[in-house]
Amino acid sequence: MSKVEIARARSAEGAGVATVYLIATAKLGFLPRRHTAADMWHHFSTMPTQQETWVAILNGRIAAFLAMSPDWIDHLYVHPRAQSTGLGTALLTQANRSAPRGFQLWTFRQNKGAQRFYERHGLMIAERTDGGRNEEHLADLRYVWRPTKTL
Repeated sequence: MSKVEIARARSAEGAGVATVYLIATAKLGFLPRRHTAADMWHHFSTMPTQQETWVAILNGRIAAFLAMSPDWIDHLYVHPRAQSTGLGTALLTQANRSAPRGFQLWTFRQNKGAQRFYERHGLMIAERTDGGRNEEHLADLRYVWRPTKTL
């Protein structure tokens, strides 16, 4: 059985975060690269020192990560070999804890897998754009999660 740990990322884990991002986005196949690999590597490898970043460690290796700003998920990526293992759900649960009043995120319309994932977890589409405001110029969706009220 695989051992999974969700933990706050340390600066030393930045390389693992960058690796997951680069491999996961390359696997998508539609995402244009607007920055050099070196710039992207630097950005994602320093992410744990710049914002709230959580990692999912599977069998001793970083297999997924979540990066948040207040009330926003900026990034949630799972290594392709670790998809459909519950790591994304575990990180989304962490996002619920970090932003208990709710959060929002963007995903590309071409990313049907992400859309199914977010909708399965109760996020709702709040906005659709043609991509004119993002650097990739790809149509996207803004999802919102708000906790359900209980009596």
